[in-house]
Amino acid sequence: MIKFILVFFAVLLHFSEAYSQTEPEAQLQQGTAYVNGGNFQEGINLLTQFLESDPGNASARYYRALGYYNLKDFDNAMSDLNSSLATAPQFTEALDLRGMVYMAQKMLTEAINDFTNAINSNPEFAVSYLNRAIAEKLKKQYAQAIEDLNKAISINPALLEAYYQRGVAKMLIGTMGPAIEDLNFYIENVSDRGGAYIARGLAYYQEGKYEEAVANLEQGVQLNPGLAKDFNNIIEASKINAGQK
Repeated sequence: MIKFILVFFAVLLHFSEAYSQTEPEAQLQQGTAYVNGGNFQEGINLLTQFLESDPGNASARYYRALGYYNLKDFDNAMSDLNSSLATAPQFTEALDLRGMVYMAQKMLTEAINDFTNAINSNPEFAVSYLNRAIAEKLKKQYAQAIEDLNKAISINPALLEAYYQRGVAKMLIGTMGPAIEDLNFYIENVSDRGGAYIARGLAYYQEGKYEEAVANLEQGVQLNPGLAKDFNNIIEASKINAGQK
C-alpha cells in the first residue's frame, strides 16, 4: 500500500512538473494563434501571462503588439515593438509593424524609416515595399511609390494590394491606361472593394470614356455608400458627357 502511494505521488509530481514546464509555451503558442486568427483580446491576455515568465521574448512582444495594433491601441503596440526591437534589432516583421503604427498616427517619415530598415533586414520581404509605397503615396511621392510597388510585385506577384495601390498611383500621375490595367487585374480578383471601382471610374473619366466611368463610379458607390457624397458630382458629369441626361 505504501509503495502504491509513493508511486502515485511520484506520477502526480511528474505531471505537475511537466505541466508547469509546458504551460508558458502553451500560452505563447495559443496566444500567437489567437492573434493570427483575429481573436486579438484573447491573444493579448495569453501573451501577457506568458510575458510574466519571459518578459524579454521578442516574438511574444511582437504578437501582442500585433493584437494591440488591430485594436487600435497604438501606445501599447509601440511599447511592445520598442521592447521587441531592443532585444532583436533586425526583427523584420517588428520593424514593419512599427512602421504601420507610425503610419496610422500620420507619422509618415518615421514610418518610411522603419519600412526601409525592414527592407534592409530582409530585401525579399515584399510587404515592406508595399507599406513603404503607401506611405510615399500619402506624401505624394508617386514615382517612389510606383518603384516600390514594382519591386513588391516582382517579389510576390500574388500580392494583390500592390496592384491596387500601383493603379491608384499611376492614375494620380496621369498614366490612365496602365492604371486601368492594374485596377482591372485587382478587380478580377477582389470584386467587392468600392474604392477600386471609384479609381477605375476616375481613370475612365480622364480618358473620356464616360459610360465606363459611370458604370464604375456607380458600382463603387453601391459597394461603399459612404463614398457617394464625394463622387456624386462627377457621376452626374459623367452621365451628362455620356449623353445619359
